[in-house]
Amino acid sequence: MLKVWVLSAILLFGTTTKHDYHTSITEIHFNKDTKSLELSIRLFTDDLEQVLTAQNKGIKVKIEDNSKAVDALLEKYIMKNLAIVSPQKEVKLARFYGKEQESDGTWVYFEIENCGSIKNYTFYNAIMQETFEDQTNIVNIFYPSQKKTMVFNNKTLIQNWPF
Repeated sequence: MLKVWVLSAILLFGTTTKHDYHTSITEIHFNKDTKSLELSIRLFTDDLEQVLTAQNKGIKVKIEDNSKAVDALLEKYIMKNLAIVSPQKEVKLARFYGKEQESDGTWVYFEIENCGSIKNYTFYNAIMQETFEDQTNIVNIFYPSQKKTMVFNNKTLIQNWPF
């Protein structure tokens, strides 16, 4: 658990040197007024650019290029690698709201509507697993007023919704 908190602190406060590990942090907040899940995903920008460049058939992608093409690649990538799935195997569709950069990280924002009852759902997180063997994805869920943390890696891509 200490490892999770140390990685979280490093990601949240940033670093200025090249990193020796590959991790992301996703925060999911349940909005009780709209019955939606609000997702904020923090990724290292250089890792994200590497993954999106590979997805873009080798054509270099720079996150700082605030173009619709970069946003479309980013949205497509996240939607392919992160999902909440119902017991009936229906994927809850997310709406992309944008991104913002800070030091060496990029925050990406999504919303999933109609989540009033998500009991027995599963969560899939394969972000950057295809590129980095040591990738760890930390997911903090605040639902409705409790907090739970899930950790994903190349051995654990799917977990049950913890509430």
